[in-house]
Amino acid sequence: MQTATTMPGRYYPAIFVLASATLAYQILITRFFSVMVHYHFAFGAIALAMFGLTRGAMKVYEDSTRYAPERVAPEFARHAARFAISGVAAMCAFLYAPLVVPGAYAMVALALVALAFTMPFTEGGICITILLTRLPYVGGWLYAADLVGAAAGCLGIIFVLLVIDPVSATLWIGACAAAVGWFVVRHEGRSDVRLSRNAALGLAALAAVHTALAATGSSHLGVIWAKGTEQTGTLFERWNTYSRIRVTDLGLSVPFGWSFSRTPDASIEQLYLDIDADAATPITRFSGDLTKVSYLKNDVINAPYLVQQRPGDVAVVGVGGGRDILSGLYFGAQRIHGIEINPAIFEVLTDKFADYSGHLHRRPGVSLVNAEARSYINHSPDRYDLIQISLIDTWAATAAGGLTLTENRLYTVEAWADFFRALKPGGMLSVSRWYEPTVYRGEFYRLIAIAAEALQHQGVPTTELSQHVIAANVGSIVTVMTRPEAFTAAQWQGARDRLVAQGFKLLLGPDIAYDNVTSTLLSGKADQSFLDSLPENIAASTDDKPFFFYTGRLGDLFVKSGSEVRHNAALTVIKWVFVFQLGICIYYIGIPFARLMRRMPAAALVPPVAYFAAIGMGFMLIEISQMQRLMVFLGHPVYGLSVVLFTILLFGGIGSATVGAAPARPGMLIARLMALVATLVAAGLLTPAVTAWARSAPTDIRILVSVALLAPPAFCMGMMFPLGLGIWRRHDGLLPFFWSTNGITSMLASVLGMALSIQFGITTTFALGVCCYVLCAIMIVGNRLAHPVADPALTPVRPAGLVAQDEVAS
Repeated sequence: MQTATTMPGRYYPAIFVLASATLAYQILITRFFSVMVHYHFAFGAIALAMFGLTRGAMKVYEDSTRYAPERVAPEFARHAARFAISGVAAMCAFLYAPLVVPGAYAMVALALVALAFTMPFTEGGICITILLTRLPYVGGWLYAADLVGAAAGCLGIIFVLLVIDPVSATLWIGACAAAVGWFVVRHEGRSDVRLSRNAALGLAALAAVHTALAATGSSHLGVIWAKGTEQTGTLFERWNTYSRIRVTDLGLSVPFGWSFSRTPDASIEQLYLDIDADAATPITRFSGDLTKVSYLKNDVINAPYLVQQRPGDVAVVGVGGGRDILSGLYFGAQRIHGIEINPAIFEVLTDKFADYSGHLHRRPGVSLVNAEARSYINHSPDRYDLIQISLIDTWAATAAGGLTLTENRLYTVEAWADFFRALKPGGMLSVSRWYEPTVYRGEFYRLIAIAAEALQHQGVPTTELSQHVIAANVGSIVTVMTRPEAFTAAQWQGARDRLVAQGFKLLLGPDIAYDNVTSTLLSGKADQSFLDSLPENIAASTDDKPFFFYTGRLGDLFVKSGSEVRHNAALTVIKWVFVFQLGICIYYIGIPFARLMRRMPAAALVPPVAYFAAIGMGFMLIEISQMQRLMVFLGHPVYGLSVVLFTILLFGGIGSATVGAAPARPGMLIARLMALVATLVAAGLLTPAVTAWARSAPTDIRILVSVALLAPPAFCMGMMFPLGLGIWRRHDGLLPFFWSTNGITSMLASVLGMALSIQFGITTTFALGVCCYVLCAIMIVGNRLAHPVADPALTPVRPAGLVAQDEVAS
């Protein structure tokens, strides 16, 4: 790579737009995967995207003649147009493949089509690689434009999906990518100009037409097959960055429910609201006559109203279609506070179908708010007699959750401590989850483990824990009710009589034991050796390990059959993605590295490869762990993108821009490294303490606190890649290999970070990320000591381009 003080200015907007389009497109395909297959396959979509970007870098490395510096502009334009065209084509194929193959082979077809998503990311990877490694080196400005562009893409797609559908968004993204290729070569009069221009204009026209059709409700492209079911009869559909909700008509039918002790004998009019074609909630036609919803008393989800009769203030976490609001009204609650996190569901209940549902938000004593429940309860002065959490699981991958699966901060020891603090004296927390007595009890056991630990944090003696917990069951649902104050003998006897009379089966109570596991948990004797002896991991989930749904152990994935871990399917996906990524690492790093070792001294080759690998691992591990930590503190999953990821990328770009083209002076270099390590350690130590201290602050203050925690380490992390390019910039032919190494290890870190967080906790993941950057610092210092002025040792026996073509080509 040549060193220069200037570079054609058109390449800065070029890499900005391409990076923005690439990240926005990546977020969109995680949404498509979550809707059409299952939420945990969105994690695989991320792996495919990063694999495609890596393939692009390796293609540049393997063909140094085609991607020579003088051919950067035409090659960028050609591949930008291909990114646009292949991105739209892959999306269309993914939407319609299940409709043209027999139903039995639909999932196989989707799996094959999913591989097509590597094509646009490969083209995007080529574009970004040739700009970063084939242009004159001018310091960190170009890499800064790349990071800031990615930040703009992650923030922009949030607002785009508020106004247009994802298919239209895909078309607009393609049009922008092709247009920036046209912009780069617009004065060169080549065939590349025609390809980019035609692709940009054609996709823009299609995008405009499709956007208009979707906005007016006319027929347009969309999801018409999802999770084995054709999507017909849609009354309303809305997308955002963390779910797609759809409303259909159930007509006059038996009341929708999972756990009735007595089958309802009347039919009612209902709508069906599904989230990512999986989790569902009913919308009941309601005219104000509560006698028509009397069937709700037979639902074990409403058992707390039989224990805590006529509570004054009720908080309903997860309003959904309003069923729990109706329950509160039926049982005579005086004030009902409904908290719904999803703005699309909130819109359905309070606007689109408000007439149908009886304008529940206008009923006397009812108030609905669009917020994340735990954050809202933390900073609200309201206190409640009952907090009800009924089957809160969307099984949807958030845009941020494509990396973080579906960890849920409602089911942690710290969350329950927050809920206990929000209760009035004698108030109760009720949580309902899935339960199959002979097949699956993992979630039930974990609820009891959380209750036992949270109660002990409230000062309840271990000998009295059983006096604070009641569990009732019907069918496949168990409702666990717990409160900081013990149930008196009279309270328990009255509650017991009412629950049994209603046909509910009692699993736990002050004088009822379920089995040895729950008895041990409620005796305070469940030490680590006891938990390790059980077939499932039922240890209480915490804010550091918020993966409530995953009771399987990672080690079991390699020794147990798929049927034995069927309730932890996402972990199986992690296993196979990890195996796939290890294979990619061997193929794209291990084999080329072994061949280069035959041509170059290890002391010269190992440091740069280790350096760029450590950057890839470290950046992703820090990003994942901080996103997991701060999403709930901020109060909404969408803040994982709009605040956390945006801040990391933006300030990383600013940090990159501070790196100049001239070699850094030793003193300045050491200062940068010390600042990096210091800010990372400080962020790791301060984040848990500061977020706990500020959890009740207003949203704007929590955003400022999050930015203050993220910005300094992000600024320092952004410096590291351009510093590496500057130190090892003499090796023109190897720079694409270094860049691909960075991408491959980032891909591996995405799944490794999840596995570490599930098994050992988020703190461990963050600590490993810090260790990666410490390794980077060691590599820089070692290189500086060995080569104080330059780095002539890393010169291949043959020119790097020839090595790339003849020795490393796959």
